[in-house]
Amino acid sequence: MIRQEPKLHFLYENVNLDSFFKPEPVCQELDFAAFEDVHAKSVFRIDKNADLEISLRRDGPPEHTWLARGLMKIVLWNENFEIDGSYPAIFCNEKPFHMIDLMSRKALRSEVGDDIFNVEISIKFDKWEGLKVMKLFQFDHRYLDSNLNLNVQGQDFYVRSKTLFKEIPAFREYLEQNFEPGTKKYELNELQGEKSVAAFNTMLQVAFRCTFITNIHEVGELLSLAFRFDYPTLKQKCEYYLINEPETNWMEKLVFADLYNLLLLKHHVFSHTIGLAQVYKNLHLNRLLETSTLRSILSKVTELKKLKKYEDAPSTGWNPLCLSEITENRWGRMKRNPLCANAPEPDVTATFERFESTFMPKHFGVELITPEFSFVESTMSLFSYKVQLGPDHRLLFKIDWNDVRTGNFVWSVGASVFLRLQYLGSEKWEYSERIRFDNDHPTIFFDGIHIQKVFPGGVEHLLDGLGKNSTLPKVEIMIVVESIKGLELIPAENSLEAIEEMDDEWILQPSRNHPIVCCGKYLYVDKEVLRSKSRVFTKIFEQTYEPITIPMSFEKFESFSSLLDILHGEDVFFNYQNVFHIIELSRAFETEEVLLRGVDWLIEEPGMNKLEKLEAADKYSIPELQRHMTESIVDVDELYAMFKNPNRFSRRMLQILIERLMNLPIPESDEDREFE
Repeated sequence: MIRQEPKLHFLYENVNLDSFFKPEPVCQELDFAAFEDVHAKSVFRIDKNADLEISLRRDGPPEHTWLARGLMKIVLWNENFEIDGSYPAIFCNEKPFHMIDLMSRKALRSEVGDDIFNVEISIKFDKWEGLKVMKLFQFDHRYLDSNLNLNVQGQDFYVRSKTLFKEIPAFREYLEQNFEPGTKKYELNELQGEKSVAAFNTMLQVAFRCTFITNIHEVGELLSLAFRFDYPTLKQKCEYYLINEPETNWMEKLVFADLYNLLLLKHHVFSHTIGLAQVYKNLHLNRLLETSTLRSILSKVTELKKLKKYEDAPSTGWNPLCLSEITENRWGRMKRNPLCANAPEPDVTATFERFESTFMPKHFGVELITPEFSFVESTMSLFSYKVQLGPDHRLLFKIDWNDVRTGNFVWSVGASVFLRLQYLGSEKWEYSERIRFDNDHPTIFFDGIHIQKVFPGGVEHLLDGLGKNSTLPKVEIMIVVESIKGLELIPAENSLEAIEEMDDEWILQPSRNHPIVCCGKYLYVDKEVLRSKSRVFTKIFEQTYEPITIPMSFEKFESFSSLLDILHGEDVFFNYQNVFHIIELSRAFETEEVLLRGVDWLIEEPGMNKLEKLEAADKYSIPELQRHMTESIVDVDELYAMFKNPNRFSRRMLQILIERLMNLPIPESDEDREFE
């Protein structure tokens, strides 16, 4: 075990008075200082004066009190001169910073002239309270009682199993379930993240009662380990770290709280919210939050507006980071939103797409495990498909929805995905899942089997990977689209314009003498009229048997009958009992004229207010109504009035309102309005 000496050290090299002067000060940050869970920052400015600010941050319980006292030594030097000085320095939880004015810029120039010099700052602490001096265990050394050899990405860790299993009982269960008895070296191949080695070392340090040291780039991997091995102590330390960590903003902390179920962090974020401007920052990250958190955000902004708190949180002085920089998300993977397990049988209007292909083994190295590398890829009418190699050397199936919409528009596509892989002649692998593509997740990844199972020739050399099995592996991806919300109907190229139009007299005087069966009842239609107005009916009537049966639920039968009457030129009056089903059926049968008539009726109908129409657009998947109602909300006060009861809203409705909130200006105080 190594105990660290309680001191800090910063070094600014090659400082020039003319080039060093900048609008922003130059700062250095240390992830870890002399004490456990303490982070340090040094800010050096040369403006009119040369001044220095040292800040310490303790990552522990919010009510924790601490103190550190020491002697600070500052040296300015180069080959020709050396200037030094010593100053007492005291840091505590109430005043975690210390500022020193070194000398004026004029005096500094008289001493050093135009020479380039270095600035070295060191602090040696002689008294501390509420802090622990850093101590680290060296797990890369084999001690007499080290009877367990763990390996993560080629890095060996030698530990005493009795101590580890007592602190983390779930780790023993993990080893027993995944390894044979008598294993000499336990290779944890599942830990393939960029920060997995450092995070695993940190977890062991905590288990052996040593120092907990982490940073914002590693804490996500640590939390994953805490959940994987059911280690609440590690989770709590990570939560305290995120509460005190200043590099992430309000929304990013909420993302961490929801991803890892950190209730104390979530409560801390909401209770320490300053004003609306603080909430509005990075509001687009709402897609990563839970539905209950979205409701809490709407309640919070309503409360802040009522209290007339419009300001932003003061700057912490630490360098801010964006979410992509602090999470290991190299390929842009997002959480999938699984739907219910059993998929319904698709009806006659269901849309599906199938992608089939064989692929060859390829020579590749680690540098080719990138988003650009692929075994095979293809773009079809609805989706784009790509078979890649993941960072853990497993096959990775990437599926993109082609019709991606942007802007203030929320859409979703529900689908069932069926993956099949046949390899080594007769070996098969299958996987299926119901998923949802939406405006936040237009791309979804699926993990497959390890590449060595498909090409047993080896990971580094796959040119001869087939060996005795000359049959190429074959991948098949079938997607059944079950629901589309928020996307307008786009007619195919061979739709109405490609079909020969009927004579107007035949359309005005239809002859409904062809029977079709729906819900066990006969309905009589004019095939030629329906063919001229719907491409879907054209495909249906290509069937040779009669009467043709159209699958339909009983609750939609009357609306389907009304749709047929409208297509045959009869007068049908819309009402709230039939309009939603008529719109749904007109979209399924691609009768855009009826669809627009139903939407226009809903827009003009005074029986529902804007919020009720928005909820109806969400419930019945009417993007045209949603867009019109959303764009009609141009007053901030009107939008905030809709937030009074957020518990009534679905997740998609919450996202629609938050998207509109992002596109309207932040409310202003009365003083700001008078000033304008």
